[in-house]
Amino acid sequence: MAVAAEPAAERLFVLGDWGWADPELERQYPLVRQNADLQRAVAKAMAAQAAQEPISAVLTTGDNFYPSGVKSATDPRWSTSFEQVYAAPALQVPWIASLGNHDHDHENSAQAEIDYAAKSKGRWIMPARYYAHHLPAQDIRVIVLDACSLSPLWNRRYFSAEAERATAAQWAWAEAELAKPARWKVVVGHLPIRSQGVHSTEPEYIRRLTPLLEQHRVQLYLNGHNHHAELVKAKGVAYVTCGNGSDLYPTGSGQGSEFIGAYPGFTALDFGREELVIRFFDAEGKVRHRSVQPR
Repeated sequence: MAVAAEPAAERLFVLGDWGWADPELERQYPLVRQNADLQRAVAKAMAAQAAQEPISAVLTTGDNFYPSGVKSATDPRWSTSFEQVYAAPALQVPWIASLGNHDHDHENSAQAEIDYAAKSKGRWIMPARYYAHHLPAQDIRVIVLDACSLSPLWNRRYFSAEAERATAAQWAWAEAELAKPARWKVVVGHLPIRSQGVHSTEPEYIRRLTPLLEQHRVQLYLNGHNHHAELVKAKGVAYVTCGNGSDLYPTGSGQGSEFIGAYPGFTALDFGREELVIRFFDAEGKVRHRSVQPR
């Protein structure tokens, strides 16, 4: 009797805090040009690595467009900061995108990213501000949060009755999604839970989410917001900060972290049947750290 072949490992990239490229702004502001050059360098390294080891998707941890999101689904930034920068054939895969605080800065920006998804023919995935996406090859359930809407610091309407209802609805949805079975459960939220960087962690967000991650045996939490790379493991969860897609911020000491580094880069995730290999790449294509997370 023939034995069914093991499905191949499913490889994803993670990119966070990345969208600066804009020729007009780059001409006016040297800092924008500097950050856009870092963004392009990371994109080049992603393309080279994906050409060697093909990927099935890119996960974004938010802050997809600086300094204040996009204005519509036809905003020129879609071309200058996304389509043109990540134009390599190896990167023509679904981008499973999440919202960061800068993606909420313009009044219509979050909706513009949802609207672009509807016209992008499957490359930009964002059917709603928060959603679940399933990758069947290794049974990976990706739960994408609109983390900033759950934060009293970043949600300008947080204390209104309308926002309170919306916040309660998202928490209820998240708990229901996390309870669904999957070999791998990945939660993506812009805000850090365990991370030493410029942005401090947010107590209410952490208080609500951390027990859910542990209870429902989530193996991986991905965030941006802090502009560096970091890995912390606690109670079965690997907490990965991937906010180094362009400009960088200083980091803390790294005490308690398995890895921490302030350099431009991206993260690669290789999901097998029983283990997840996490690799942190810099803009030169060098692996800065490799770690294994069991299922």
